[in-house]
Amino acid sequence: MKYLRLTLRFSGDALHPVHEFIDRHDGVERDLLLHGNTATDGWDTFLFYVDGEREPYEAALESAEQVVDYDLTSLGDGSFYAYLKQEESSIDDQLFGLFSRTGIILVPPVEFVEGGRATLTALGDPEVLQSTLDDLPPEVSASVERIGEYDGRQAAFDPGLTDRQREAAAAAVDRGYYAVPRECGIEDVAAALDCSTGTAAEHLRKAERNVMCALVELRSF
Repeated sequence: MKYLRLTLRFSGDALHPVHEFIDRHDGVERDLLLHGNTATDGWDTFLFYVDGEREPYEAALESAEQVVDYDLTSLGDGSFYAYLKQEESSIDDQLFGLFSRTGIILVPPVEFVEGGRATLTALGDPEVLQSTLDDLPPEVSASVERIGEYDGRQAAFDPGLTDRQREAAAAAVDRGYYAVPRECGIEDVAAALDCSTGTAAEHLRKAERNVMCALVELRSF
């Protein structure tokens, strides 16, 4: 069973105001679309998992004209669920329609990241996967990051790292930050990331927290 790991890039009116907010604000580390229905009685409904600051995210929802109702549920660890009801969007309708075709399955979650991008996994018939990419609306472009045989066990351990946290962790491992004895300092990791030592240390602390929390939550632990 073939799968694609895709990055979609949204431009113009296709970019949702909340995801424009993510570009501007550092307080949101993860924004995951877990479930969604489009054009149900003229309304679209979505459920997101958000790791970040609730207040500025809620302010972004308040200012988004198409969002008519929402409900935020805090999880007590700096994260929350966001249930949105908004006016019907032709772009969302087209995308959900494309990824609901016979012969293709969209594997949640869809992660929205900086730069008007979304990363997702789709699996199914290779011809249908290709035709789906060919039929994307002009406001949305796609790049294929990975292709191969699908194995759902790949998602069994998901520490939920952001792109920047993964970069920091990779740089630390590559340079021997976690070697025993340690072969480099946080200054070397910061230099690899082209950021301050404080920022590099913060990325690593959050990555380590997420990895250990995900490990403990594994049923087989």
